[in-house]
Amino acid sequence: MPEVSEMVWNDFFSHFSLNADGSRSYDGVQVKRNAVFADAKGHWAQNAIENTVAEGLFSGVTDTSFAPNTSATRGMLMTVLARYAGKDTTGSTPWYQAGMDWAKANGVSDGTNPNANITREQLVTMLYRYAGSPTANGKLDNFSDSASVSSYAENAMQWAVANGIVNGSNGKLNPQNNATRAEVAAILMRFCEMSK
Repeated sequence: MPEVSEMVWNDFFSHFSLNADGSRSYDGVQVKRNAVFADAKGHWAQNAIENTVAEGLFSGVTDTSFAPNTSATRGMLMTVLARYAGKDTTGSTPWYQAGMDWAKANGVSDGTNPNANITREQLVTMLYRYAGSPTANGKLDNFSDSASVSSYAENAMQWAVANGIVNGSNGKLNPQNNATRAEVAAILMRFCEMSK
């Protein structure tokens, strides 16, 4: 039996589509780009949540809820990045399949464990690969947990720190922690600003 969070995300993404004009729809209704989410008001990531929703990268889980503290999944990020790249993920079965296929074809992810929660280092690594694996010249020694960054994610984390995509929290990177939807929104917003 799938976990409740998996069933919620499967249901959510099965209703979400990218329109030809670049707008997003949920069950055929265009997503409001100025949505106000009760659970995002006053949240530390409120600005990032509002910006990523306005850009069409994210939607709420309902019209009034963003679920900022809910963990994001690997499939969700693959799908969001595929849509950011202009890939139509409409009608994908399961909901993440088109995003996962795109991520594998473009070297962003190996496509494994799409229903698993995504860690902060996995998130940064997918963004790093999406950006073309640029030179990583950041230093991690200012973070007390830098030794816990997996070897596959070291260059990605150095790049993310050097470019202000990841700032850490209380002197830690928390690379093994699951990334929440709020953290993904904040990191994606910084990534998009850097990519402009």
